Amino acid sequence: MNRKAGIALIAAVLVLSSSQVISAAPIKTGSSCSKAGKVAVAKEKKYTCIKKGKKLTWSKGVRIKSAAPAPTPTVSISATPTPEPSPTPSITATPEPSPTPSVTAVASPTPEPSPSPTTPPPAPKDFSDLYENRAGISQSAWSKSSEIIKASKAKYGTLEIYTGPNTKPYFDDYPTAVSLVSRLFPNRLEPSKTIVIRYKFVDLDWADRTFREKIGEAQYQQMNSTENGKLVPSVCNANTKDCPGAMQQTSNMGVSVIFQGVQNADNPNDATGKMRFYSGMLEAHEYFHAIQRIPIMGKTEVWPHAWFREGGAEWVQNLAINYQDFKTYSDYLRLDCAFECQRLSESEIVEFLQTAKANYVPAKFHQWLNYSLGAYIIEALVALKGADTLVEMYAQMSNRISFDQAFKNTYGVEWSYAIPILAKTIYANLKGL
Repeated sequence: MNRKAGIALIAAVLVLSSSQVISAAPIKTGSSCSKAGKVAVAKEKKYTCIKKGKKLTWSKGVRIKSAAPAPTPTVSISATPTPEPSPTPSITATPEPSPTPSVTAVASPTPEPSPSPTTPPPAPKDFSDLYENRAGISQSAWSKSSEIIKASKAKYGTLEIYTGPNTKPYFDDYPTAVSLVSRLFPNRLEPSKTIVIRYKFVDLDWADRTFREKIGEAQYQQMNSTENGKLVPSVCNANTKDCPGAMQQTSNMGVSVIFQGVQNADNPNDATGKMRFYSGMLEAHEYFHAIQRIPIMGKTEVWPHAWFREGGAEWVQNLAINYQDFKTYSDYLRLDCAFECQRLSESEIVEFLQTAKANYVPAKFHQWLNYSLGAYIIEALVALKGADTLVEMYAQMSNRISFDQAFKNTYGVEWSYAIPILAKTIYANLKGL
């Protein structure tokens, strides 16, 4: 409030106060008074001086209702011996309560207390209580991983991004997605250099030339040999002339290359497509693959199962991008598994976990289960032992041991023991049981 406004307000209060008289002497209706409009208060009644003909007389007294005192937001009467004043609030129509309000004594009935914040369901501690505490899996995995991101700094190496002349990516903040994944794994090595090539089908030739130029001829030939000389077009569909896929590869010199196709239009049948393509999830997914590979590259040909590899990247992309938004994290996890997962019985989940190995998935199971169902399984493992285990499994298998042995070393139980517990737990959560 400025000084002039303050003076005006004080003057107005003085004028208003001077027109009202509080009288101890009795006032009678109809008795003479001195000035029209004058107000007198006596014995809880208000009288007004009115003109009646040529005379000035007191009106009929009107009983004054006792007004409840207006609340004072800046001061509370504490139940403690020495009350502390609340912080001065902003001047608003509805004063906000102090951050930590004291117990206030009021004449009106005691108001009902505000509801306490929702208490998270108990988190599972190990496989013995995983099913019993299945309701706490998502919250536990999300919260402990989010805290790691908040407490860590990114440490990724050089990031080079090349985009085709006719290509407009849906998401264009690659460093942020990479940074979030980097922060989720503060104790893991990352590529010293990552090359990202983004392209639509019309830019295929450009993408191949760029790949060859940026990686060098020797590594170009070495990396292309893994895809029969067609690494760049491997993320595209020649029949539809579209590039809806993405792939990460690492050269024998340790350079990570991400081949990121950019599809021509949204797929209306993809329930989670917009969440993946517009948020940075796809970028986070591929960069995590680069971190996964580092402990195992060149040491063994036996890698973790496909559902662990792709389910891990699917879970990481969701957590990293939504580390501050549990609802969106939960919504994506559910939508991603809303179709093929829902068709599975508990026994079929057991069968999937027993038979889906390396890059093999039995024909009866949809390939996307490696991603969607895999993410549910990974979430349960993270809730128990943390996100770092998603890379530790690769470090374990780099010693040329089996998946089963690596699993026992990492998660503390036999894989054969964990399968039925995971299947029962995941099935119940999928069905809302």
